[in-house]
Amino acid sequence: MLFMILTRHSSVTITYLMNPIITDPTSLFRPGSRLGQVLPTYEYRPQQEEMASHVWHALTTGSNLAIEAGTGIGKSLAYLVPAVTWVIKTRKRVAVSTYTRLLQSQLINQDIPLVRKLIPDLPKVAVAYGQENYLCRFRLRSRLARGLFDTRQEAATASRLLDWAETTTQGILLNYPHPLPAKLWHRICRDPTTCRRNDCPYFSDCFYYRARRNWEKSAMLIVNHSLFFAGLAAETELLPKMDAVIFDEANRLEDACVRHFGIRVSQRRLSQILDYICPVAGRGLIHALAHQAGIVENIEKEVGFCRNELLNFFQETESLLGPDAIRLRLKQPLQAVPVSALNRLSASLNKTARDADDEHLASELKGTARKLEDTANSLTEFMDLDTENAVQWVERTGANNINLISAPLDIAHKLKELVYPGFTSTIMTSATLTVADEFGFISSRLGLDQFKTLQLDSPFDHGHNSLLFVANKIPPPNHPDFNQAGAKLIQRILKASHGRALVLFTSYDMMNRVRNLIPQHSYTHLYQGELPVAQLLQQFRNDTHSVLFATQSFWQGIDVPGESLTCLIICRLPFEVPDDPRLTAIAEQLRKQRIDPFNTYQVPTAVLRFRQGFGRLIRTKKDRGVVCVLDRRILDRGYGNSFLKSLPKELPLTTSFNQVVRFLRKVDNPDI
Repeated sequence: MLFMILTRHSSVTITYLMNPIITDPTSLFRPGSRLGQVLPTYEYRPQQEEMASHVWHALTTGSNLAIEAGTGIGKSLAYLVPAVTWVIKTRKRVAVSTYTRLLQSQLINQDIPLVRKLIPDLPKVAVAYGQENYLCRFRLRSRLARGLFDTRQEAATASRLLDWAETTTQGILLNYPHPLPAKLWHRICRDPTTCRRNDCPYFSDCFYYRARRNWEKSAMLIVNHSLFFAGLAAETELLPKMDAVIFDEANRLEDACVRHFGIRVSQRRLSQILDYICPVAGRGLIHALAHQAGIVENIEKEVGFCRNELLNFFQETESLLGPDAIRLRLKQPLQAVPVSALNRLSASLNKTARDADDEHLASELKGTARKLEDTANSLTEFMDLDTENAVQWVERTGANNINLISAPLDIAHKLKELVYPGFTSTIMTSATLTVADEFGFISSRLGLDQFKTLQLDSPFDHGHNSLLFVANKIPPPNHPDFNQAGAKLIQRILKASHGRALVLFTSYDMMNRVRNLIPQHSYTHLYQGELPVAQLLQQFRNDTHSVLFATQSFWQGIDVPGESLTCLIICRLPFEVPDDPRLTAIAEQLRKQRIDPFNTYQVPTAVLRFRQGFGRLIRTKKDRGVVCVLDRRILDRGYGNSFLKSLPKELPLTTSFNQVVRFLRKVDNPDI
């Protein structure tokens, strides 16, 4: 028997259709259960049942939980099914937060439809993206009407977007079927500083506010970590109030938290804002005021003054770096910070906006003024140099781009203060939360002292399906011959694996040095940065014998099951660069406490990243392959044991290249 309950959250009514038959969600994961009926490929995994049981217990008892769920457990279903059952039973709401939009899409498009088959009466579930992901009809139509595009090609692209806006129901960038220049999208997406809200003629059809209304009516909301933290800090309620939260990809929670609570002022971004008002070439915002020559001349003068002040400031700041350095930690405040120039231009734009008779122009001028004002405030806060709780540095990223960055050092207290008290239950999960089977490191970083912890191993047969090869006959990474020797060994490995490899580096510099030493044979070489990530991965999957050379983001989050990824090559252990300002500041704090920063912070951080990289190889129970580590320190140094103990216990290890060749032959010919 089904019955309906209507519950009010704030001023919105949420409908819960309750099915009293499901009282224990764990039962759905047992052998012979309904899950096997709706998913023909389902196989019983005791780890999945155990995870579901612990998630259910945490939600029903109002406790906190951290679960390491090895690859292949099926952790998404193991938390979604108990969460949905809890929502139905208690008529409360739960947020699921991920680090990547890729996982958000997987949850809403693959996992939630499966849960709906298991529990047909589950209440509304919605996915929420950040504001900048939604098209703004008003900005798009207004710019088209005024011809405010730099080129005919831009204007033609905008016209196609207008046609798309009439057919799409969501207006999300992710769903637009063609590539879009980022510069163009930023000028027509939803921008809180320019939004006219109820005064907008398109408010009733606004993609963003339509999504907001949908979120309010949802009992489960799938967000990402960035939006989650933005929702906590927003003056107006960006996200509806949730009762419990589940953090997937919790190993990236500190990264998201540091980025949100930190400060970043970019020379390039400021130049883009000024160019938006009054570009050196092309059509800017002020060209809509061509009939008011006096105002245009005044703004051109103000923008020119601000541009010169910023240029002088950033040139002076860059001189502190010298010709070769990439970043410099600040111990003293910077001089001649152009706060007054930014505020002066902001005031001038606000005055012009008040006098403007053009609605679009007025909102864009106000929005741009707000951005300049916010940047001025960020610069003022940056200059505070709070060396106890944060670290500040200058960083060069490409030509004519200096960044000023401030990052908090201790994230644990922020999570304890701002996140955990606001939810009846907080659940964290990831495939990599432990170091050498211990939760101590992640607990100290995320403040998990009030969390129950659970470690569940991967159900995959690593003892039979994978092999770890450590190259102990080439020089260590700090030796001048390492790149040359590593490149030669990579060639031998690729010949044995017939391509089918992902080669992971710890920096673009090393990747580029090695790529110049490796001739391209009969298989395709793909390099991160040469194509968009999605396109690069698609080519890698489709071209079975291709080789993908990558760094940074490819250590985690990518999923390439099957033959295309038969060999994973890790060139060196992924320690953070020793001059990273946040790393050096944390190390100083630990030394003051008489704690060894290398073994208590640097090694555990590298181990978690290494485990993420290792996890790219075996994605399904049918996958087989070899992981080749070219960094002999994993065997030669005492800390190497922390890396090895964090890998599957049954994983065979060899230093014999001949054994790698034999293993790969057996992968191709199982009957040998």
